[in-house]
Amino acid sequence: MGVLDVVNAVGQWRRWLPARRRAWALGTTDVDDARRLVDAERNAGGVPDGCAWLDDRTVDDLDLALVFRAIDRTVTPTGAQVLWRWLVAPAVRIDVLAARERSLARLAALPELRDRVRDALSGQPTTEALHLPGLLWARPPQPLRVRVFAVLAAAVIALGALASLWPPLVVGWVVLFTVNVLLDDWMSVRLAPHGNGLRVLDRILGSAARLSILTGWDNKAVARDIAAVAVLRKRIRWLSTSDPFGLADLLRGGLLLRVLLLGGCMRTVERERERLRRVVLWLGELDALVSVASLRADRPDARVPQLSTDAVEITACDIVHPAVAGAVCNDVVLDPALIVTGSNMSGKSTFLRAIAINAICAQSIHTTFGSWNAAMVRVFSVMRVADATADGMSTYAVEVAAVGALVQAAAKRDGGPPALFVIDEPFSGTNPVLRVPIVVSVLEYLSKRNVVVAATHDLDVAAQLDARFARGYFFEPEDRGTRFDYKLRQGVSPASNALALLVGAGYPPEIVAAVERRAGVHGGEPVRIGRVR
Repeated sequence: MGVLDVVNAVGQWRRWLPARRRAWALGTTDVDDARRLVDAERNAGGVPDGCAWLDDRTVDDLDLALVFRAIDRTVTPTGAQVLWRWLVAPAVRIDVLAARERSLARLAALPELRDRVRDALSGQPTTEALHLPGLLWARPPQPLRVRVFAVLAAAVIALGALASLWPPLVVGWVVLFTVNVLLDDWMSVRLAPHGNGLRVLDRILGSAARLSILTGWDNKAVARDIAAVAVLRKRIRWLSTSDPFGLADLLRGGLLLRVLLLGGCMRTVERERERLRRVVLWLGELDALVSVASLRADRPDARVPQLSTDAVEITACDIVHPAVAGAVCNDVVLDPALIVTGSNMSGKSTFLRAIAINAICAQSIHTTFGSWNAAMVRVFSVMRVADATADGMSTYAVEVAAVGALVQAAAKRDGGPPALFVIDEPFSGTNPVLRVPIVVSVLEYLSKRNVVVAATHDLDVAAQLDARFARGYFFEPEDRGTRFDYKLRQGVSPASNALALLVGAGYPPEIVAAVERRAGVHGGEPVRIGRVR
């Protein structure tokens, strides 16, 4: 091997290693860590400008954690936290998304810029996910009273000066210095979360300053914010200054400098909290923007949605669930409502989730999976209901409360965007005599000024809903060995596979025959209904 071969190999390694380092870092933040910023911000009563929080039931019903894992390509915990914040607080104003799209378009057009940003962001401490939200978004802690510590520090200095004049005072100085060191250790344990948060904050501020210089992605307001907290960064560095012999740490302890500096830093953080939040969010949003731009480049089904504030209508083509591998695409028009029927496991629930998730993604990451032309909406869902034993509530009682929250949301629109209500098997916890009129009445009420998509096994529901509801169903193959095709068809399901599932699960023939007799089914053929207008 010649010298030229060695040089070429080294060059390839230097080009390959940064790319692999970026790939290794993509999407590594756990969902629980990604939630920390949102949890702290919501607990403090904050709401992102121009956005609205999804309720907890909707987040859980739609399995947004799975969606997050499917779309996350961030390289820092702060970026992952901002991406999760976007998902669970979709925009309700188009100008918020317009600003986001301008940045996305720039990153999409410049792949080399995305790489430079990722290189500048890589290597951020994972501890930022643990400490920054609590430091900047949680309710501020009680101010640290440092007067006593300042008196003790001054006493050590004064006693040391007097000991130089009268040596017997050295004993008292050593005792006081030792007490201060022990006191510093005890306070360091108590204040460890704040100290760790400040050290992480210093690294974040340094990264933000470097990022604007290295990538050209500058922001004048952020630059002013960084300059305004330059003194804070200097104080934080004093907290972690060290030497090979540990003398600096010993001196900090004896003079209680750590406690005094920490108290001063916390007061500065509280005073400059809004500035610091802006810088951290700017850095996280840049990582999240690069993540979304990379997602668009990775997925051929990614589209830029068309959103408006006009008619209450949703038109989607070839939409899929982004977290389902090999998902089957479907077209749908909600003008303003759709009732979906079909057999068990035919794809109804996944289809409902695909609609709701694409609506959320359209107004958060401004990206959908399939084409999307729709009004701005607020998404609410009731899809997964179980009894609450600890609260003494039956399944039906829980469902009444959950759907009741949707009714309240429909009643107090208050000039905001219309709602998209997604409901799976409503009021399944009560008897069919009352269930059908309850479901029909509630769905028709919700659809008066909003968009509604619901799924049900009750074919009578589909028969009784008014003309505002389009009918769609998922097909049950005649050949029970054939797989579902998961394609939405117009009309009402002509069959049910409930009996076939009993047979397939190995239920005794005696039970199957009794079901057939009571349901009027002959020869194992499914129950069929006539046409529904």
